[in-house]
Amino acid sequence: MEKMSRNIGYQLKKIRVQRSLSLDDVAKATNVSKAQLAQIEKGESNPTVSTIWKIASGMRISFSSLLQPPREQFQKFDEKTSTVVSEENGKYRVYSIIPYDPERGWEFYKIEMDPGVIHRSEAHSDGVEETVTVINGQVLVEAGGMKEHLIKGETLVFSASQEHQYVNPTNEMTTLHLIIQYR
Repeated sequence: MEKMSRNIGYQLKKIRVQRSLSLDDVAKATNVSKAQLAQIEKGESNPTVSTIWKIASGMRISFSSLLQPPREQFQKFDEKTSTVVSEENGKYRVYSIIPYDPERGWEFYKIEMDPGVIHRSEAHSDGVEETVTVINGQVLVEAGGMKEHLIKGETLVFSASQEHQYVNPTNEMTTLHLIIQYR
């Protein structure tokens, strides 16, 4: 229970500070006293379920968002332990390096394309944007009637809410980093 109280206090303070609200502001919005809110933020109080609901309703946030543990200051991701999906008979490999998190709004992939591979992608939802960087090799990106040839070190940002494709036009493996941003 002590850990849960610390989580609630951490999340409440984080949201309050992000919104530039004082404890008085939060007290007025939630009908929870300023003194109790201060105790909750310090992890010195075990709020009841109804108090947590008052805070969530008054702050217009989900109940569960107050229960989440703080995100670590450092999060290490390793390609060796990431999920790998392949297509084109194993010649197009996608490594999910940093999975999607709604707070971030994006996900990060490493892609390996064998020589000559063409990978077609259906249109994503409206507002989705892809940022692709060539780490090794070359890639031809086609989207919306446009074509862009990228070499090592170059980056392209484009709307992914249209059909698009990646082509490795070389005789060598191409490695890409891909960020998919959801808006």
